[in-house]
Amino acid sequence: MATSKVVYSGRTLIDLTGDTVTEETILRGYTAHKADGTRVVGTAFADYPDRYSFLDSLQDSNGENILDNLNNVLQGETVYKKV
Repeated sequence: MATSKVVYSGRTLIDLTGDTVTEETILRGYTAHKADGTRVVGTAFADYPDRYSFLDSLQDSNGENILDNLNNVLQGETVYKKV
């Protein structure tokens, strides 16, 4: 039976009733308890590919785009990889 609040001698020891945890907000494979006390296993990022990359404009420390000799904006590849 799930328990969301534990009170002992008038003192609240555990209170999950205000928690906002869901399966989707916890990393895949990790466990937690929802506001109603039920145990959940995380699913966040479960459907993500092993590798994801995209091109992004390179900027200097002032936030200005960095240009090449032909005034083209330089781009760099950002890669996210599961480890």
